[in-house]
Amino acid sequence: MSKRRSGFGAIPAAFAAVLIGVGMALPGAAAARADEQLNDSYSVRWDTEGRGLRRSIVESATAPGGAVLEVSTGRRNQEAWRSRVTVDLIGDIRRGDVIELRVWVRAESPLRSLGTGNLDLQIVRTSEPYDHIFSENIRPTEEGQYYTFRGVAEADFDADDVVFGANIGYGSQTIQFGPIFVNRVSSAE
Repeated sequence: MSKRRSGFGAIPAAFAAVLIGVGMALPGAAAARADEQLNDSYSVRWDTEGRGLRRSIVESATAPGGAVLEVSTGRRNQEAWRSRVTVDLIGDIRRGDVIELRVWVRAESPLRSLGTGNLDLQIVRTSEPYDHIFSENIRPTEEGQYYTFRGVAEADFDADDVVFGANIGYGSQTIQFGPIFVNRVSSAE
């Protein structure tokens, strides 16, 4: 006899349908695009790039949701971006859009020289000119927390050519990534 989960699974879909309907009823395309999620938080696909990275999904007593992506680097790269974690975005970004990133990060094993982790969080184009909406350096500790940043797009970014990226190649460290949300909080239109 199989057990079937019921209850809260249908709620996000119902709310999404209501919100889409309300968004369409608001005047103008900008109202429908404001506060739009640009990543799929229900099915996050974390990718890693670079040599010597080890990654796994591990349980976490402190992370929201109870599990994290844990990524370890073995050594420093001359260019920190050569070792990175990425998440694809599913929505186009237009010039003038205000984009917000909110991601939970923890240093499981910090850099010895700093006593913290060291990484750059970005919303970045994956092809030339490799421009970004923002790039912020953070120094996470062994106490995980949400980091939130906002930036204004200075150009158009197609969804198939832009990612959330975390450059982690600053040295030997283990970083945990929890829930991630990338949203358009206001539109240029």
